[in-house]
Amino acid sequence: MIKNIIFDFGGVLLDLRPDRCIEQFEAIGYTQIRQMLGTAHHQGVLGRIEEGGVSVDQLCDTIRAEIRMAHPDAQLPANREILAAFCSMADGIPTYRLDFVNQLKQEGYHVDALSNTNTIHWGYCQRYFVECGYVPSELFGNVWLSCEMGLSKPDPAIFKEVLIESGYEPEETLFVDDNARNCEVAASFGIRTFCPKIRTDWREDLRKVISQ
Repeated sequence: MIKNIIFDFGGVLLDLRPDRCIEQFEAIGYTQIRQMLGTAHHQGVLGRIEEGGVSVDQLCDTIRAEIRMAHPDAQLPANREILAAFCSMADGIPTYRLDFVNQLKQEGYHVDALSNTNTIHWGYCQRYFVECGYVPSELFGNVWLSCEMGLSKPDPAIFKEVLIESGYEPEETLFVDDNARNCEVAASFGIRTFCPKIRTDWREDLRKVISQ
């Protein structure tokens, strides 16, 4: 019986536009973005900020240095331009998804969030929760963020840490993530998984998984 449901954030609750993010970074001269931006885990400095390894200023300084190396004569972007390009990946949260999470909570399930994210995106996306009438700390029992844990999916260590901190039994826990590799690693711990397609209404399918 499922008692605990852990939701990924980006790609499950939050819609993403990586294509727009790439376009905006390239527009300010950061052509390396295509190699750095991953579907599950970012590379380079984008990966390090998701694990809390660099500050916002260090991120911006590194991106400017990489632009200068590739394009010595390029005009270097200001911090605000870099952050605007980075945040352009976020494309909003449909209210019905958070309503559904809240409904599951009211039905007695423990609902949590586990996200590969950074302080920039997480702070920026709080407005989406507010627009939907929710606050993350009130909606979720636990909010595990890679930038605070120093770990990111699909590293097995992050799932081990979640199970230790929560005290959840794996067989009573459902992990919802749009990335198949993340689900595979979670399943290796005995956690049940559901991998919805992005930008879909997955509520009915999730209900079926819960009832199995």
